[in-house]
Amino acid sequence: MTVNEQSILDKLNKLNIYKSPGPDGIHPRVLSELRYELLEPLNILFESSYKLGKLPDEWKLGHVTAVYKEGNKGDPSNYRPISLTSIICKLMESIIRDHIIEFFFQNSYYSNKQYGFIKGRSTVLQLLKIMDDCWTAQLDSGGQVDVYTDFAKTFDTVPHQRLLLKIKTYNISLDTDI
Repeated sequence: MTVNEQSILDKLNKLNIYKSPGPDGIHPRVLSELRYELLEPLNILFESSYKLGKLPDEWKLGHVTAVYKEGNKGDPSNYRPISLTSIICKLMESIIRDHIIEFFFQNSYYSNKQYGFIKGRSTVLQLLKIMDDCWTAQLDSGGQVDVYTDFAKTFDTVPHQRLLLKIKTYNISLDTDI
C-alpha cells in the first residue's frame, strides 16, 4: 500500500469542520483550511507510520464522553460512550481502510452474501433480498416464517481471534506496534 497526496486531499476535502478535535487539540477546521500546506507533511507522516508499523503515542489517546440517546436523562443506560480521537489518525485509518476494501474487491474476497459496510450493499438491501428470496417464497408455498432479532451488543459477540486469523489468511499483515 502506498499513500499519496491525492488520497489525503480527498479525505481533507470531506472533513466535517464542525466535529470536535481529539486529544491532540487539532481541530478539523484547521486541517481543512490548511489542507494544501499540509499535504506533503501528512504524506510523509502517513508513509513513515505505515512503513514502520508505528503510530505516534498521541494518536493512541482518546477522550471518552457520554452522549445522551433517549429517555430519562437521569438514567445512565440512556447514554452511549463515544471516544474522541485524533482527526489526523482517523484520516490515515480511512485511507488504509479504502485500500483494504479495494484489495478485497480486486481479489473477490467478499461473499455475495456479505452486506453492510460495503458500498451498494446495505443491510436494508439485505433485508429486502431475504424477504423476496426466502420469506415470500416460503409464505407462497404455504409455509411459515418466524423471525427473531436481537442486535444488542452484536459486535461484542464477534470471535476476535478468529477474525484476526482470517485477516492473516488474506495476506494482510498484522505485525505492527500500532
